[in-house]
Amino acid sequence: MNSHVACKLIGSIALLGFVMAAPAQADDCPVDVLPGSPGDPATTLDLEFGDGTSEKTTCLENREDIKIVMQLNKSCRDSYATHPTGTNGKPTGDASKVVNNIANCDIKRAYALGNLRNMLKDLTITNGVPSDEIDIRVVVHSGGGYQMLKDAGYDGAGNYIEGRNKFQGQVEDLMAQGVRFFFCQNTTRGFIRNGTLPSTDVIQGGATEQLIDGVEYVTAGVTAISDLQEEGYRYVQP
Repeated sequence: MNSHVACKLIGSIALLGFVMAAPAQADDCPVDVLPGSPGDPATTLDLEFGDGTSEKTTCLENREDIKIVMQLNKSCRDSYATHPTGTNGKPTGDASKVVNNIANCDIKRAYALGNLRNMLKDLTITNGVPSDEIDIRVVVHSGGGYQMLKDAGYDGAGNYIEGRNKFQGQVEDLMAQGVRFFFCQNTTRGFIRNGTLPSTDVIQGGATEQLIDGVEYVTAGVTAISDLQEEGYRYVQP
């Protein structure tokens, strides 16, 4: 083979490699378009955002075996659970006075749940990923634990209360779409200590009976995230 033919062959192979590696565009990007504003649904990206949008848009290259782990460590997007502090500004360690800010959180401001909904829509609708190719796990700890409670149930003193988790329906909807929630048992112990959840001495079934049906456990949230990453799950922080 002479050098001229060899160069042409190498160039052709390089070009083929570039084409195969190029991101999903035009014909299969997007597979479908999310609805636009209410009453005015978009039919293409160009109609929604302007001419040339489709050509500038890169969709997912990987549409198989998608494994994601997300951390949910507070209940409301607007604030953190507050801990009482001493005169030196340091936490006093009085877990019984930790504020549950979920009660003052707008129904649309739940931490992480909106991100999860958008993620599922982007995967299944925009990029056409089959649901059986998606495995999303949410590790819940600290203030995020309030989202895992049944809206009505028993507190640490055995009192029946209602209205403690306005986001229960959103969590259940995500679970119905295949998202799995794992509640940290260290946080569960903290909820028993601060009176949010009952122990087995107070109510038969204890804290576990107060969790939304289908919520699972991990022994410790932070180590579970690391372990899932070792199993091939990609970490996403909302």
